[in-house]
Amino acid sequence: MSETKRKISVRKVLQAIVTVIVLGGGVAAMLGASSRQKEARIHDIRLEVRNGQQYMFLDKDALWKQLIDQKDIVKNVTRVDQVNVRDIEAEARENPWVSQAEAYVDNNKDLHIYVTQRRPAARVFFENGQSFYLDASAKLLPLSDMFTYYTTIVTNVPVFSNDSLDNDIRNKILKLVTLIDRDTFWSAQIAQVIVTPDHKFELIPVLGNHTIILGDTTDMKIKLDNLFAFYKNVLNRIGWDKYERLDLRFSNQVVASPNIPWKPSSKNAISNMDWVKNIMEQVRPDTGAIAVAAPKPVVAAKPAAAVVKTPVSKPVASAAKTPVSKPAASKPKPTVVKPATVKP
Repeated sequence: MSETKRKISVRKVLQAIVTVIVLGGGVAAMLGASSRQKEARIHDIRLEVRNGQQYMFLDKDALWKQLIDQKDIVKNVTRVDQVNVRDIEAEARENPWVSQAEAYVDNNKDLHIYVTQRRPAARVFFENGQSFYLDASAKLLPLSDMFTYYTTIVTNVPVFSNDSLDNDIRNKILKLVTLIDRDTFWSAQIAQVIVTPDHKFELIPVLGNHTIILGDTTDMKIKLDNLFAFYKNVLNRIGWDKYERLDLRFSNQVVASPNIPWKPSSKNAISNMDWVKNIMEQVRPDTGAIAVAAPKPVVAAKPAAAVVKTPVSKPVASAAKTPVSKPAASKPKPTVVKPATVKP
């Protein structure tokens, strides 16, 4: 029995010795690797501005100076342990046009810095005359001297005060301009969004002299779909300058008023009309609707005149009345007149 206990004790001692050796070797290896890591130098530096070709609000040279030069990071000189990647990320995010920043050192000792720009969703003009961009997260962004991005314009916006009403207006604006931007037709047709004093919305179109009364953003997609149908089925036939106001606030209705005097479209207006119509003929990506046939040229809406054939000039009976000559829609065909009988 004692011999068995002795064997177990020896086995435990050997296991403990092996464990200590393995742990000691691991610790030594880690300390050695850590020491070599501290002595390693930055091999290369790579700075990339994502979506830099589409939005050019960030200057790569200015970012390099801010994130690299001012922190005295030099290739083959600066040690890896001297680079604080969290500090670089925080510094990059201080730029209002930076939405995301990522920095790290890879196994080849290369320093990577990736910066993502914010995307403007609208250009807003406040009541006090100031102007900013509004991005996809409803954050206000300053204008840039280097680049102007053309997007939906929103005017008469009350100055934001960072309260619940302010956030509500921001979200409504963002919701509306996002819907406009994602639709091929409306992104081409809507030139301006106006915020009314009661925080509702009106739209100014590219084509037509009317104002679109949207109201609030409730069911706004249904409202715009109704307006699109009105454009296609009504204004395409009677003309785009017939109405001064198109009111979408009523359920499943487009109330057009008042009827304004018709006037022929100028060459520029006709050009705009063709441009918008061409867009209307395309498949709308949000609905998958089939493309409609090319509309006929707009004709002025006037009372239809009766078509009367012009009679041949021959002696007629005294009882016959002389027909009134009116413009004919097509080439008139002469009518043979028999004595004592006149064909109109």
